[in-house]
Amino acid sequence: MCRDKDNYHSVSVRNKPFSKLENLTKKIVPGMELSRAKVVEKLINDKFSSLNPTTETINEYRQQKQKI
Repeated sequence: MCRDKDNYHSVSVRNKPFSKLENLTKKIVPGMELSRAKVVEKLINDKFSSLNPTTETINEYRQQKQKI
């Protein structure tokens, strides 16, 4: 397998969280088994989205606040 080093990095994970990661490969998307890398990618993207709301979400919040 040839990987493009500009698109990938590696991380070290302790054994206990790694076993949890292995378990998540079958549970994070119902009916589908993801690779460990895809699980990590999904968890990071989901958390990032929740911490950094889109402009649309901010505008909706502002509109709701104005109604109150």
